[in-house]
Amino acid sequence: MAREEVTAAEIARLANVGRAAVSNWRRRHDDFPRPVGGSPTSPTFDLAEVRAWLEANGRHIVNGPGTGRPSTSGAGLATVVASLLPDKPEVVLDPVCDAGTLLAGAARRFGDATVYVGQDPDRAKVEAARRALSEVGVNPAGVVTGSPFLDDALARYREAADAVVCLPPTRATWPADEAILDLPWAFGPPSQLDPYLAWLQICYAYLKPDGVAVVPVPPAAPVRASGRRVRAEMLRAGALRQVIALPERFAAHLSGSWQLWVLSRPAGRPLYTVRMVDLTRLRPDDVPTDDAGWRKVWADPATSREVEAIELLDEDVLLLPARHVEAPVRDVAPEYDKLRASLERVARDLDVKLPALPRGRGPAPQTLISIMDLVRLGAISFVEKGGSVQAGDVVVPAGADRFDAFVVGPDGQGAPGEVLRCDPEVIDPYFLACFLRSETNRRGAAGTQGGTFRLDLRRARIPRLPLSEQRQYGEAFRRLTEVTDRIDAMARLANEAVQTAIYGLTSGTISPGPAPGPTGSRTARSRGRKGD
Repeated sequence: MAREEVTAAEIARLANVGRAAVSNWRRRHDDFPRPVGGSPTSPTFDLAEVRAWLEANGRHIVNGPGTGRPSTSGAGLATVVASLLPDKPEVVLDPVCDAGTLLAGAARRFGDATVYVGQDPDRAKVEAARRALSEVGVNPAGVVTGSPFLDDALARYREAADAVVCLPPTRATWPADEAILDLPWAFGPPSQLDPYLAWLQICYAYLKPDGVAVVPVPPAAPVRASGRRVRAEMLRAGALRQVIALPERFAAHLSGSWQLWVLSRPAGRPLYTVRMVDLTRLRPDDVPTDDAGWRKVWADPATSREVEAIELLDEDVLLLPARHVEAPVRDVAPEYDKLRASLERVARDLDVKLPALPRGRGPAPQTLISIMDLVRLGAISFVEKGGSVQAGDVVVPAGADRFDAFVVGPDGQGAPGEVLRCDPEVIDPYFLACFLRSETNRRGAAGTQGGTFRLDLRRARIPRLPLSEQRQYGEAFRRLTEVTDRIDAMARLANEAVQTAIYGLTSGTISPGPAPGPTGSRTARSRGRKGD
């Protein structure tokens, strides 16, 4: 399988940190993955090695905005792109192949019966692409150094390739002077704000009649005003055949709601329709990767619709499948009734009283001991990354700006982060979690090196107290956090019930009922007085 490479910026997005943090990790941690490609000023790293390092160091990997859905790797994106190409192509071309991920994805589908050609101005990336193709078992000789804007090494393939794939660079890389007019802009010169529209046209320039290009485009592509004219010309030419909206953050290195655009050079009279496909409601793993899967999607009116090009040629030329694909209405009335009954039962049984706690004697000197010293004494141990979490373990979630420690309950469910296991004859876990959350620990363990907030759990300190006193603190902490846990659970249930009701009201499966009279109660009281 081809190795996927990511830049420092992509690592920052993956870990939900700033780019400066990645630079700091490279300087301070000898075990941070070494570059495997790119250039000295813009190195690339092996994605699998980066993920392993992040997980080993307690860094939460972002797969989606608060959803926890699985994320598809670049290899998965390449498989999806390849699945949309025509069967048995003689030539698959990538005009800016980077590390060869998309070419390798095509090679995994078509094997060595197809010729794979590509170019990139960066020699290191060319070598990486060649390695990727070699690992799949195909001849990498067709990948060379070059650029369609300056020295096009693939010029002989103009209007000759059966299939074209490309993950467009995110920055403008074409000339900004009059030479731009001589480039193959079939749909008009693009704005420097829209580099992906330039690369779409470059891809189109290599297509032979009836050839197919599949290009991932970022969220701005279907809506940005500066690209409106180019989008309109693509529709008028009958070149844009499909717009496929992917699930949000479909791949770790693609932030936001990306789309796949499928282009074809008409061999005869164009078909002035565009297949709009909305996959945003799917999990990333459910996106089709073969012909059978795509045929099922295209046959489902809840995910796909053929739209006349003229319908899209309005003032804004917005290419948004969700505007044209109607999801089937789901009857949520029974679901809402169940949620409503559950919420009423939970609210009726909920005791939200905080425990009564006596006044303390005020600040008193305490003998403190660090977590690292407790580890040396055997009172606490760190559970290895990937190890099983058990009831009574103390988890410090990754990515927080303080030690938001909690104790794992009987279900054994934890969260990404560092895990501490206590000797119950020495340390009470609830006592430990309580004092890890202290403001003193947050201030004392925080560092601001490089402008990045950092917490070192090993430097945190807790009081040295007899186990009997620890258990008193632990019991108070447990009772306090139980209140918030129960309220949080109720809030989640309430939010689910409200969202379900809103869906039902706006889709017509739930009725708002008769509107209450604004003066009903006052009128009733007035009638009562008249009868006296």
